[in-house]
Amino acid sequence: MKIVFFGSDNFGIPCLITLKRKYKISCVITAPDRPKGRGLKVSPTPVKEWAVTNGIDVYQPEIFDENFILKLKKIEPDFIILISYGKILPPSILNIPKITSINVHPSLLPKYRGPAPIEWALINGEKETGITIIKMDEKIDTGEIILQEKVEILPSDNAFTLKNKLSYLAQEVLVKGIEIYLKERKTYPQIGEVSYAPKLKKEDGLIKWEKDAEKIYNLIRGVIVWPGAYTYIEFPTGKKLLKIYKAEIGEIDGNFGKPGEIIKIEKDYIEVACGKGTIKIKELQIEGRNRMNVSQFLCGYQEKLTLHSILTSELCLKNSTD
Repeated sequence: MKIVFFGSDNFGIPCLITLKRKYKISCVITAPDRPKGRGLKVSPTPVKEWAVTNGIDVYQPEIFDENFILKLKKIEPDFIILISYGKILPPSILNIPKITSINVHPSLLPKYRGPAPIEWALINGEKETGITIIKMDEKIDTGEIILQEKVEILPSDNAFTLKNKLSYLAQEVLVKGIEIYLKERKTYPQIGEVSYAPKLKKEDGLIKWEKDAEKIYNLIRGVIVWPGAYTYIEFPTGKKLLKIYKAEIGEIDGNFGKPGEIIKIEKDYIEVACGKGTIKIKELQIEGRNRMNVSQFLCGYQEKLTLHSILTSELCLKNSTD
């Protein structure tokens, strides 16, 4: 059985490994090489790196022109499988496979259609998510379901750990979905409340301390990959950007000070009042410095940082740093 794989992100690598073991991957379609990182070095996608290492043909079309579509038709694939590719496939490609075109989506569709379902599930405090295998149509994540499996979101999960958990679940669910579809050719419509998970913007990471501690904690773990949860710290010399990478809820309920006010400084955490409850900051990064734990941070900043210092969201976003 021949498969054409569309994908760019490393989320799809476990699925590729399993597909290669069980079927024939005729080629991989991935995004063109792009400048990445602070040095803007032109780099391939993780999927391209994997394919080259494993001797699989790679195509990186900027557009789906007639020549590219003709190449796919000549392969005569049984399935097209798409995982975190970054583009919508037109009917001229979706209809090429002998059997069907499949998408692997990391949410319980129809919840969290779109490009950032893992992040928004965390931000919104969901207790479960999952993998949905759908038969693709020309719209975004609206196809009928072949198979869906759930997984618990732990309080300790963040966007890194949940993505890793779902990527390994995906390889199992994908193979089950393929085998089910080969035997039964059955799908069923998406049922339930539809929601959308848009691509994150820089301003989505800004902490608003007047919110509840639980909501702030969920934001920190949901945006840890990008843009990061950030605030501004007030020093006598002015404000500096402060990113928070690791935190825990101190108090879940009650009022302990002005939102954003530092109410306790210990060797391994800084406790901050929220609109309701408190957050204990454990790992952070101040503008111009590397990521560090609180004990390291206090070595250089304890004299400047006192009880009742304020963390705030009040600074023009254009003045913030990445």
